[in-house]
Amino acid sequence: MDNILIFFLLQQNPTYALGTWSKYGATLENTHLQWMKGAMMSAPDVKWSYQTGNSVESHGAAVADVDKDDTMEVVIGSCDRKVYCLNGVTGGVKWSYLTGSAVMSSPAISDIDNDDTMEVVIGSDDCKVYCFDGITGGVKWSYLTGGDVESSPAIADIDKNDTMEVVIGSYDRKVYCLSGVKGEVKWSCLIGSAVMSSPAISDIDNDDTMEVVIGSGDRKVYCLSGVKGEVKWSYLTGKLIWASPAIADVDKDDTMEVILGSQDSTVYCLNGITGVIKWSYITGDFVYSSPAIADIDKDDTLEITIGSWDKNLYCFSGATGIAKWSHFTGGVIHRGISIADIDMDSKFEIIVPNEMGPSLRCFNGEDGSFLWEIQLANDVHDIIIADIDNDGCVELVVGTGNDGTVYALDDISNSTNCGCMKVEEKWSEATSRLGGDQISKMEIRKGKIYLDVPNNYYTNTRITIYDLCGRLQSTVYSGTLTKGNYTFTPNIRINGIYFVNLSAGTHKETQKLIILK
Repeated sequence: MDNILIFFLLQQNPTYALGTWSKYGATLENTHLQWMKGAMMSAPDVKWSYQTGNSVESHGAAVADVDKDDTMEVVIGSCDRKVYCLNGVTGGVKWSYLTGSAVMSSPAISDIDNDDTMEVVIGSDDCKVYCFDGITGGVKWSYLTGGDVESSPAIADIDKNDTMEVVIGSYDRKVYCLSGVKGEVKWSCLIGSAVMSSPAISDIDNDDTMEVVIGSGDRKVYCLSGVKGEVKWSYLTGKLIWASPAIADVDKDDTMEVILGSQDSTVYCLNGITGVIKWSYITGDFVYSSPAIADIDKDDTLEITIGSWDKNLYCFSGATGIAKWSHFTGGVIHRGISIADIDMDSKFEIIVPNEMGPSLRCFNGEDGSFLWEIQLANDVHDIIIADIDNDGCVELVVGTGNDGTVYALDDISNSTNCGCMKVEEKWSEATSRLGGDQISKMEIRKGKIYLDVPNNYYTNTRITIYDLCGRLQSTVYSGTLTKGNYTFTPNIRINGIYFVNLSAGTHKETQKLIILK
């Protein structure tokens, strides 16, 4: 696919390029990476703001078309006990719901009950997990845990039964897996202390099942079986883990790693299969920030960026853990950071919140140099980068603790059709085959994916779906395929043009998928 076709598609069908940032960390792996570009060559303007009745929750908003009106909504919680659904263009309230206590959790958005409408799932300090109808804001179900729910939920078909589940932690020392349809418990896992961290989900050990990785107040990070909730491994750090982990193959060894920070001032990289430490780095103070992962300096390797209470922003080599650079920001970094090409220079920038002051700052991803800042209100929380107004360029959505305001920030020129990062390179690779035709060519017909595997066994098979901007929308399959014919039905709810990536050993293949419902 060349640049002209991409430009045409974005111009004629802007909703195709939207996708959704529908959970904390943007993907199930919590990578905090956005592929769509913005046009903020300098500090942005406030597009709109909405003041809630108390501090806006810590973990950020979610963005999606929750009510099927072809525009995006911003969903966010507040310590005023409410969940808000705001119009992405104007910031006006579409609906709100009063829970029984502060809402510190970040929402996840998906069609979790296969009714062709979106649902919003979020936790509250009234000890409940709520599932709301995206159109009306009415409660579809709620589940009462034994403690505050400040963990942010993740939604996935975690046990491969063709229905969606909700995974979330609670202060009652449990991680829960709930049925997306009725909110009933499928499993729960009792661990050593309160769970404030938000789950990351992936098949990290190549066993053809999903795992849940989550931190805890007992100083451990846990890897749980997605099918039964049993502990596969745990790793003990020096102090509590408040931040959320991220999952990626950061050292190109064909296995996944778990990246996380701890209150013991350390950033850890763990082997996803065994939980054994690969490397660690000691910062100058607590690491409450969640990591963001991308190849930010175009060296064909992944970097890990993360903030610390010591007021420094760090960039590590994913392979070695050696700091490529660090930058003193002047403010405590206590929340998750996010990565995007925010100024259309085809390079990644890093957006960083400030806990002790009112600043939201932007730094160059290649060397950490300062680019711009905007003053909002004290205690700036997690940032969501998404196109909230359907103009083809991303905006920033962020809440503050001091004045309880949700801010939407846009470039000063109101630019349109900014495009996507490296989309022409990402999807222009020629299809290649492994000698001996160990796997037949993938076929896509009427929205389904067909594979013919002629030989036993074909390991490390992964089928993923991306939107036009290279954002992961669904992991259809990850594991081992034996000899036989396979049919996969993608769980994509939004009409548009997507790309299906097949990776099986050295066999790589990409095909276009059109969803029309």
